Amino acid sequence: MEKMKAVVFYGPRDMRFEEVERPVPKEGEVCIKVKYASICGSDIEEYKIGSDRALPPLIFGHEFSGEIVEVGQGVSKERIGQRVSVNPILYCGKCFYCKKGLINLCNNRRSVGRTLGVEKKRCDGGFAEYVCVPEFSVVPLKEGVTFEEGALLEPLAVCYCAAKAVSFEKGENVLVIGSGPIGLMIIQFLKIFGSGKIVATDIMDFRLDAAKACGAHEVVNVKSESIEKALEYTGGIGYDRVIVTAGAPGVINDSIKLVRNGGSIILVSLIREEVSINPVSIVGRQLTVYGSYMFTTEMQDVMDYLADKRLDVRNIITSTYNLSETPEVFKDLASGNSKDIKVLLKID
Repeated sequence: MEKMKAVVFYGPRDMRFEEVERPVPKEGEVCIKVKYASICGSDIEEYKIGSDRALPPLIFGHEFSGEIVEVGQGVSKERIGQRVSVNPILYCGKCFYCKKGLINLCNNRRSVGRTLGVEKKRCDGGFAEYVCVPEFSVVPLKEGVTFEEGALLEPLAVCYCAAKAVSFEKGENVLVIGSGPIGLMIIQFLKIFGSGKIVATDIMDFRLDAAKACGAHEVVNVKSESIEKALEYTGGIGYDRVIVTAGAPGVINDSIKLVRNGGSIILVSLIREEVSINPVSIVGRQLTVYGSYMFTTEMQDVMDYLADKRLDVRNIITSTYNLSETPEVFKDLASGNSKDIKVLLKID
């Protein structure tokens, strides 16, 4: 059996760069030589605390790009050499939700780089030299889209859906709570879509500087100022939409305070704690609370923006590291002291 280099998660704060068996594509699968992988905020959370979504041992990595080098039975050999990214949602295609095109809600789905699904079956991801995935999950890269950009197609699709969620209209005032990678990509789409005033919050000035570079008109550092200062930028009326990408439980009640009557709150972050809210503040003000989870086919839409140069992700990619450096990179990112925003791993 051939070997390859990979980064394996063995439990909270235990990630190792080691040699493992190289996967062989099964029927209906392709084998991808990974070129670039991106570290997601959810990867960092699993690294810090773990959950049944990432049962060890497991190779993380659901944001990546590469080149098809081998195919399994039933897959055309013309696929070999194709530059691709991957939709990590491995849906069943048969259930109620799949038949409606809502593959992100499939109860039987598995996910690349996670242990989702009823069986919690291991599904290794792209923090490795090679990865095998079903052919249906492959997203070919258009000419002009780089491997670096291809590694960000997945999170960009998440942000694209969140930015246009509910009943988006041009000229709307939007507050983005949290200016990490997801928040910053959402801000870029809001600008492209024609939002009115875009305001961003965070606790770190370097992220707020990035928010301005991405298109935010105003920013609020909620570590040094009350988040309610953001209301000043709407004349006290509140925001048409509040998009929540931060993971602190208190942001949900913050969003209720900051949205206007009849406005919408879009929850993107996976907040893992119970939150107490007063339903009267939702019903009595006719608010919409919407969970924006993943995407369906929007990786193709995002590809068009990248290929046409309407979207620039260079200002959020702050560092690129070799695969062998990944365990130390995770330690740094989990410490809370890192100045990185979006980190890529280069797999040679």
